[in-house]
Amino acid sequence: MKFELLVIGSGPAGYAASIKARKAGLSVCLVEKSLVGGACLNCGCIPTKALLYSSSLRRKAAEAALFGVHVAALHDGAVSFDSAEVQRRKLEVVNAIRMNQIAFIEKCGVTLERGSARIESVGDEDKTVSIAGDDGECKTVRAKRILIATGTKPAFIPVAGCDLDGVFTSDDLLGDNGRLFESCFPKLTIIGGGVIGMEFASIYNNFGGEVTIIEALPRVLANMDREISQTITMILKKRGVNIITNALIERLEKIEASGGGELSCFFRKSADTPETPLQSLTSNAVLIAAGRRPETAGLFSPDFSGAIALTERGYIRVNEAGMTNVPGVYAAGDIAWGAAFGMSAGVQLAHTATAQAERIADHIIGKTPAPLGAIPSCVYTAPEIACAGLAADEAKGRGVPVVAGKGVFGGNGRAVIENQERGFVKLVFHAETKALIGAQIMCNHATDIIAWAVQCINAGITAAQIRNTVFAHPTYAETIAQAAEAV
Repeated sequence: MKFELLVIGSGPAGYAASIKARKAGLSVCLVEKSLVGGACLNCGCIPTKALLYSSSLRRKAAEAALFGVHVAALHDGAVSFDSAEVQRRKLEVVNAIRMNQIAFIEKCGVTLERGSARIESVGDEDKTVSIAGDDGECKTVRAKRILIATGTKPAFIPVAGCDLDGVFTSDDLLGDNGRLFESCFPKLTIIGGGVIGMEFASIYNNFGGEVTIIEALPRVLANMDREISQTITMILKKRGVNIITNALIERLEKIEASGGGELSCFFRKSADTPETPLQSLTSNAVLIAAGRRPETAGLFSPDFSGAIALTERGYIRVNEAGMTNVPGVYAAGDIAWGAAFGMSAGVQLAHTATAQAERIADHIIGKTPAPLGAIPSCVYTAPEIACAGLAADEAKGRGVPVVAGKGVFGGNGRAVIENQERGFVKLVFHAETKALIGAQIMCNHATDIIAWAVQCINAGITAAQIRNTVFAHPTYAETIAQAAEAV
């Protein structure tokens, strides 16, 4: 068999490129070694948000009395939940989306092959890929072009005890056979205060579990605006989440006296001297949420290994068009590293993967791809967090003159009605042109509102234009006008 495009991996990048290329008339083969949808659908974005939604309903039910609603299921002031039903609902959501994607792949005429793909050789016109199926059979497929979209997998930290039973990654807890509740309640330690760590902390806290986050950097969500980090830290601590920053994990140990059911996490604060005794805490399980690493195992044959340029950490290098150093071989999504289509390297987001892959498909079919523009970044805590463009400190660090305006939700009717805790809208404008270059939003529904900011940043909308926009009342978006007015 020969195709015009062969795509390895059916996550957001592989799925999007396959569909777009096929709609343009190319013959397309999509190879998937596991579940269609990739990490995002099966053990990432979607199951996490399904669990967050279920857990948020429990938290809201516990707070219902504030709104004059009394929940009959309350027992001694607590709202019960059925972990099996929560898991069932999560699987129902994931399976529904997965089946929809498979049906659409087939409807579009994309050939879906199941098995592990390995690039054997690449010529100017023919590139050869072997596909090893679970049944032991192996077939060879030829293609004019290849798109690698194999994504990433959770990274482990190099400390003793990471291989102990009871130490998990997000894949372990979110997959179809995830061990979310039976192994981790009632106490969970999370190593890493990034997006994954913060969202899992919210899930467990909402369900009533005891959570401790241990972060090596001075603050959680360290790559976001400082005020966002400070505010979400304050909110989660108020809800009972223990957050320890400036701390490095030394080792993990089983507590034998507990019957093997508990773990001790030993850590050292950055201010400690070598003579300072290690601090420790005990929990039923430990979640390693310390980033992700590239998924390239078995992707290249021994004869082809080394032909494609990789970074020191194993990501695939791409140029501005998403192509590797081998003509006709592309990479998109989390596995790719480079400033493709004007985007900064190393951004690992599902919607970025989709946008990159669609533009690679455009490049392949001869269309001029549009620049990516501003990329939204979201955290589904409560309140939600969403950012796009530059934060004020980041802009100043790049030598960009800025002026920022902030609106808070203390007087916002919708926020008061819903009893939202602290939150704000911060808009960053170029000091000379007054064009919007960044937005940081922290409120309920922030992840939906951020699309507005992305459009404004890409279009160069000014503070005056935003201020003169009529926002519906009562909405969270009204506070946008307050932030623009401040400028």
